[in-house]
Amino acid sequence: MRLSTCFRVIRCAARENLNSFRSFLAGLRGQSFTPEHDFIYVRTYDEWQKAVAVLKDNPSVAVDLEANSLHYYPESICLIQLGCPGYHFIVDPEAVGDGELLRDLFGDEKIEKIFHSCDYDMRSLFRDYHAEVKNIFDTAVAAQFLGSTHTGLGAVIKEYLGIDIVKDKKLQQMNWGERPLPDEALRYAVNDIAYLIKLAKCQKKLLAKCGRLAWVTEESERMAKMRFKEPLPDNIAFSIIKGWHALSPKELAIFRAIFQMRERIALRRHRPPFKVLGSQTMFYLARNPRCDLSKVTGLGPFFLRHHGQELRETLRMAEKLPPFVVVEFKKELPVWRRSSMERMGKLKDWRAKKGEELNLEPSLIWPSSSLERLSLYPEKRRSEFNDPQEDTRDWQRAAFSNELEALPVWGRKR
Repeated sequence: MRLSTCFRVIRCAARENLNSFRSFLAGLRGQSFTPEHDFIYVRTYDEWQKAVAVLKDNPSVAVDLEANSLHYYPESICLIQLGCPGYHFIVDPEAVGDGELLRDLFGDEKIEKIFHSCDYDMRSLFRDYHAEVKNIFDTAVAAQFLGSTHTGLGAVIKEYLGIDIVKDKKLQQMNWGERPLPDEALRYAVNDIAYLIKLAKCQKKLLAKCGRLAWVTEESERMAKMRFKEPLPDNIAFSIIKGWHALSPKELAIFRAIFQMRERIALRRHRPPFKVLGSQTMFYLARNPRCDLSKVTGLGPFFLRHHGQELRETLRMAEKLPPFVVVEFKKELPVWRRSSMERMGKLKDWRAKKGEELNLEPSLIWPSSSLERLSLYPEKRRSEFNDPQEDTRDWQRAAFSNELEALPVWGRKR
């Protein structure tokens, strides 16, 4: 056991009774550690229980996830990284069981959970464990509100802490579902949480000085409410692919059949659909169902050898299908008069100048959807400025409503 690990064990012994210390020491046997940051690789439920007990004894916990969306279908969480002062845990999902302890940890409002760019994590945790995360702080959001132009984890840590962390592109795209994971992958994973608590403390001080800490808190709370969206119904699932509107009803019927075939193959092979068959190849086949498959770009020898017959049968069947027409219920579009367009231009100018003044991206100042409503229906601006809306934030209304109301863009006062 290395010296740094011994110090950590001593700290643990000082805090806990002898029995707990002996149990924790036993849990260390056979664990892997990185040269940069010691960590405990949690692979059993017993180890997971001990890890949760340590984490819940802290006011803040750093969190990150690794998934296998580039390599497996349907995707799932493959690794959970959790950190607190003195400890870094890399948790195999097999150890988490049904997720009860995970839901309890993430749902504890007394513990702050620190993420970096948490939107994907929120969706994944809810999808795989039905976990809702309370009390979060997102360091990527904080960086945006501090005027950072680059918000990747490595860039933010370098900007605020002066620390360089290596982000190997190969490891960013690796299959996190493989076992055993190589040591360099585990070192990469622990780096994603090693500095988050220190980073958050630094950012909070800077945000408090410029009066924007409450802004980031509200934005983080909104991100915590993101949820995984269930797939579209089978009959319209193809509409996730851009460009389908350009197909004729007959071509769309064929395209839909190809899409459904691709989905079946992806599920059988546990392979992401885009790696089974590319969208451009699907469009070509929908328009040319009787083509020579051996000459189609995107249909390699492996696909034709294993799935060529299934594709030929799908195309023959699809040609006999009736045209497929998608009934879309479109909202009636508002009429943009010259006065509305001029008002929109002036409101955008105000937002751009305010963003420059505060060193913030203009989109953070006020949402475009609200500016459109204000431009089209200026008589309803009181409600827009004072009442909660789906897209505007409390902090935005508090900070800028009076300034917006004072702009000379609203026409005659009534």
